[in-house]
Amino acid sequence: MCFSAGASFGASAMLIGTGIGAIRKTERPGMLPFATVPILFGVQQFAEGILWLTFLNRDLAPWHDSSIYFFLLFAQVIWPLWVPFALWLMEPDTTRKKMLSYFMYLGGAFSIYLLYCLFVYEVSAVIEGGHIKYYLFFPNMELRRSIYFFVTLIPFFISSLRFMKLLGGAFLVALLISYFFFLGYVISVWCFFAAVLSALILFVIMQNKGAETEATPALK
Repeated sequence: MCFSAGASFGASAMLIGTGIGAIRKTERPGMLPFATVPILFGVQQFAEGILWLTFLNRDLAPWHDSSIYFFLLFAQVIWPLWVPFALWLMEPDTTRKKMLSYFMYLGGAFSIYLLYCLFVYEVSAVIEGGHIKYYLFFPNMELRRSIYFFVTLIPFFISSLRFMKLLGGAFLVALLISYFFFLGYVISVWCFFAAVLSALILFVIMQNKGAETEATPALK
């Protein structure tokens, strides 16, 4: 298998450790949401590790549905808001900050919509081809995917902070690899790649030490 419970738990441990390191290296409160991204991804990957085990061990079957929803809560609901918010909060350039605020509002509205869909429409997961395949029976799936990746990827290319575009480019490459080589498993595979790549956040924080980000920014 390309991915497994061990891969998810291993990534989880690595990411939580990286996130703790990123928080310790953070000099300003405005960077904390960005620094916590590896930890959030670590929790998300831990949830998928539990989901793997529920397929393999009947004694863990009662955790099956809750682990699906917990993983999807992160993968579908949290990131469309958290990413633009974290980048908006730490952005020092007034014009770019204004642009990022629009992504934050759109991401927030979209997250609320996805939270609604998550509990109103059917979701399920199966092991197929060595990967977990998630079935989301939400309306307007293609439009939903487009908005999701728009609000979670474009903000990286708007940010003026050093190496942020490189990080966004890495996420974009991971997405393209997922679509071209793991079509049908994009939710799980792209989230795994994005989780591992989020370890680069520690590098980005180190490279932006001393950058004049606002600790308590206001909407402008």
